[in-house]
Amino acid sequence: MPVTAATGLVAGTGTASGTAGWEDLAAGLGTTADDAYDGSDLWLRYVPVSDPNLLWKYRETVTTVIVENAGRNKVHRHTPNLGMAPGSAERLVESTLEAARDELVRGLRGLLDRAVPVRADPGDRPPGGAVIVGTRDSSQLVRQHLSARDLASVGDDGYLIRSVSRGTREFTVIAGNTEVGALYGTFAFLRRLQTHKTITRLDISESPRVRNRHLNNWETVRLYSGNNPSGTGGLNGENGTIFNFAATGQSAGLNLPVILDRYIVVARAMASVGINGITINLVNADNVYLTPAYIAQEAALADALRPYGIKIALSINYTAPTDPRFAPDTLTNEQLDPHGAEFRGWWNRRAALVQASVPDFTGFTVKANSEGQPGPQDFGDDHGDGANAIAAAVDPLGMKIFWRTFVYNADVDEDRLKRAYLEFGYIDDERQPDGTKGRFLDNVFLQTKNGPLDFQGREPIHPMFGRMENTNQALELQITQEYTGQDEMLCYLGPMWEEALKTDTYARDERGRLLDKRLMGHIVDGTAQGHSDTAIVGVANLGNADNLTGHHFSQANLFAFGRQSWDWTLDSADIAADWVRMTWSNRGNVVGTIVRMMMGSWEALVSYQTPLGMAHQFRSSDHYGPNPAERLARDDWSPVYYNKADSSGLGYDRSPTGSDFTAQYFPTLAARYGDIDTVPENLLMWFHHVPWDRRMRSGRIFWDELVHRYQMGVQYVTWMRLTWDSLRSSIDARRFAEVESKLAVHEADAGDWRDTCVNYWKRFSGRDNPVDGGPLSIKIVVGGRAIGAFDLSASSYPIPVPAGASPKITKVIPSDRAARYEILSQADGVPGQAVVRVIKEDFFGPIVKDYVFVMERAST
Repeated sequence: MPVTAATGLVAGTGTASGTAGWEDLAAGLGTTADDAYDGSDLWLRYVPVSDPNLLWKYRETVTTVIVENAGRNKVHRHTPNLGMAPGSAERLVESTLEAARDELVRGLRGLLDRAVPVRADPGDRPPGGAVIVGTRDSSQLVRQHLSARDLASVGDDGYLIRSVSRGTREFTVIAGNTEVGALYGTFAFLRRLQTHKTITRLDISESPRVRNRHLNNWETVRLYSGNNPSGTGGLNGENGTIFNFAATGQSAGLNLPVILDRYIVVARAMASVGINGITINLVNADNVYLTPAYIAQEAALADALRPYGIKIALSINYTAPTDPRFAPDTLTNEQLDPHGAEFRGWWNRRAALVQASVPDFTGFTVKANSEGQPGPQDFGDDHGDGANAIAAAVDPLGMKIFWRTFVYNADVDEDRLKRAYLEFGYIDDERQPDGTKGRFLDNVFLQTKNGPLDFQGREPIHPMFGRMENTNQALELQITQEYTGQDEMLCYLGPMWEEALKTDTYARDERGRLLDKRLMGHIVDGTAQGHSDTAIVGVANLGNADNLTGHHFSQANLFAFGRQSWDWTLDSADIAADWVRMTWSNRGNVVGTIVRMMMGSWEALVSYQTPLGMAHQFRSSDHYGPNPAERLARDDWSPVYYNKADSSGLGYDRSPTGSDFTAQYFPTLAARYGDIDTVPENLLMWFHHVPWDRRMRSGRIFWDELVHRYQMGVQYVTWMRLTWDSLRSSIDARRFAEVESKLAVHEADAGDWRDTCVNYWKRFSGRDNPVDGGPLSIKIVVGGRAIGAFDLSASSYPIPVPAGASPKITKVIPSDRAARYEILSQADGVPGQAVVRVIKEDFFGPIVKDYVFVMERAST
């Protein structure tokens, strides 16, 4: 196997300047054998370009890096003893342009398989092949070749990448209005080389559609990327999350302010896709993060992340002022009046204390009156009162409040899905003394999940998107795969987020006219209803596992979140292709194969878990496996609450004749979802109790279609496993084996989902599994007799062979003409075994069934 350049740089906190120093940076790049690579560089593994012609073109186009005044604008550093852990490969930088320069040194050294010299002084004119990075303020070359008007349209975070010709000299300018914009442009330029795209004749202008692109780091729950064998925690005294605040034992010396390599890798990766903020602790917040000792550690983390344009935030508990750890500055319950000076004053003081150490601190995320967390409703107030109180307290400090709308008080309505809008909608509609509508302050974001339930594999869009016309909304997505396979199942979430963001809300203005821009993405980016401050938040999947995300393919979800947060109009397949090229290989067959696996993986998961709009059939212990029969003390945590299985059918009636949840949508969607004949079939049971014998669009009855969907989901996973096996010679050994092992578990667990759910539904439907009509159904001819009626869910099939007859399969007859088959093996005698593989391209990708036929002597 070839060797590749490692991404580590020499340890230390110094930076290169002038023409000296870049040799040291390049020399710090070691090598690591492909077969031992652990995935720890995420998608920033700069492998030498394998195509010799392309490599020659790249080397001709890139000969020198010029970054003027790289260290002039040093970022704030609060922590005097900030340093890398002993033996680190990464390094601390002191400015954003230093980060950009070092990334180019690292990336070009790896991709071009040779060091590229760095210059700080361009001299009289840049040489041919120069790559110039900076702003108009930092670089005379940028000022010379890009006008202020050229850069005006890209805003603070955007960038230009432009090829410039001057006589016989050609060079590339990467520039932003800010150093962060120039850094984003640097990563975009390197991404072009990583994905083998052209880097000549460039005229690229990009800026993010959404202003705040944040991660929420849940450090104690829903963590599937720890370094212990289960992936849900940590070893060696660490708790398994990405950052160390309270590690013990042999890791006690690695707590902040010590900076670990993985912190810098994650910072670089976040910046590479434009993520610019992270809330570092769980929304079920521990008040310890507001204590001076923890604030000192948070300041160190912020110092390390700051050069990459990343700002930190904290989750807080609404009743934190009553915590005795803050004595003597504590309040009583009676003083938690959101309209009173004591409550607002306390939050102002505490926020100012954080800001003194972290001057660019973003603000607070709040989970209030949800799942046992305290909030204003405990004291007779509403969400508007509570959110505005803290928002008013921190507004003079320039901070924001992200108030989560994940609430479902059973007293509000019998249907859990209706409750959030009922608790927040009236506050948005409230007329104010100045004649405006909406009570939430301008520095409040309502942080709302993409769907109305809880990060299920497929949900309808949340009706609050578009309905909260007068309030800032942040879309919350879950990158960590709580209900979508955790660290075991390969499930690429880009298509799910794309489906949601490109769903038409049919939002209307006050006069009832359809908005011109009304997709959910338009609501989120503010263009639909004129919101200037916008946000997308992703519940992160980062831990201390070697590959940082638990499953190698889970890295793709973090990458996709960043890319779609930057520009939600991007195609998820294109994002997948870039990630594959940056992570696995640029070989065409490998790229095409892996992208195909990824693009059907989400639809397959929905099919074997919750097809046709079924929801929340997970066992309560871990939210991983199935338990459709489970009934818990709380109704709306119970799978039976959602499936409503009975002898007549399956699904929750939320139509106008049921809970009327559909009325919360704009009229067009309300009518579509409320009618069983017009609702999309993939959302059917979200809105209707469906009769077992209802005729579906496929021509099959509902029961048969339901069972086939479960079967097809499993059969896609089988195809993924077999397809991954075909890539053995193209993928490095360690990562190949780790994914291979995951796919084996994935296939078995998908089968468990199918069998557990279908067998439970049988109790109510009174029907057997359909046979002969499935997409992979076949009949076989043995001994001159046609045999069929095979349940696709079975693992093997006994075939009686009459005495004297041959056990050979002489003919295979697929039910679907589009299906292909191959006889993999024949029985040599009786008893014996034959295997027939059937393959078909279905609506979400290829599906495969290996029929194992056990030849037995027929009884006489």
